[in-house]
Amino acid sequence: MITVKVYNMAMQSRSLINGICRAALNLRTPLCSLLPRKLNRHSSTTSTSNGLDKLYELRIYQIWPKEMKPFIELSKEWIHLRTAHSRLVGYWVSEIGGLNDVVHIWEYDDLNQRAKVRQALADDPNWISSYFSKILPMMSRQENMLLQTVGDCYLVQPDLRGVYELDTMNQGTGHQFTASKGDAKLLGTFQSILGPTDTGYQLWFHSSAQQGVENQIKGYNKADQAKGGGGHRRLLIPTPWSPLQ
Repeated sequence: MITVKVYNMAMQSRSLINGICRAALNLRTPLCSLLPRKLNRHSSTTSTSNGLDKLYELRIYQIWPKEMKPFIELSKEWIHLRTAHSRLVGYWVSEIGGLNDVVHIWEYDDLNQRAKVRQALADDPNWISSYFSKILPMMSRQENMLLQTVGDCYLVQPDLRGVYELDTMNQGTGHQFTASKGDAKLLGTFQSILGPTDTGYQLWFHSSAQQGVENQIKGYNKADQAKGGGGHRRLLIPTPWSPLQ
């Protein structure tokens, strides 16, 4: 009975994804043209290897506690079916700042590419049966946000080994992006396009969790705190398949 229920859930989700993707692909006006001109990725400009002039999708899944280990094992075995379609920037487990959460960032040229990727996955029976239908009941919540980069970013880092920090901040109250935190390495600063409004994100690298705490203390800015910017920080541990280690 459980197997039948999970299969039906997967088929319903597949049907929904198919419908969304078909609608996106058949729009008279390309999705990318709905974005501001500077974000329209159909221009002839060539983006850099560090990911400038790209769009990024931040995804956060909350996993039921008892399902975290099976989720990680399944993902380790089958995530290659997903990474075959578009670039994975990083995939982490939230250690502090969110329990039983997995956080991942995907890169796209534009929303048309994303729609094609979603359609390809919906049409892949191996993806549905081996992975998607199995992880669907493991998740209690899913969130996603579309982001653009602000300034330089350094998302290609094959030699890093440590932990990461994702800062989320409310830009609408005057909170400024942090320029430095001790010896932490800033990999990218992002602004939300779709999802939470007036929200900024920064991805940091620390050599260890303890160093991350010390860097956070060094980077504490009382002037910014006085503005009441607010925000949220996560300490992230990379999964075995994450490009950023």
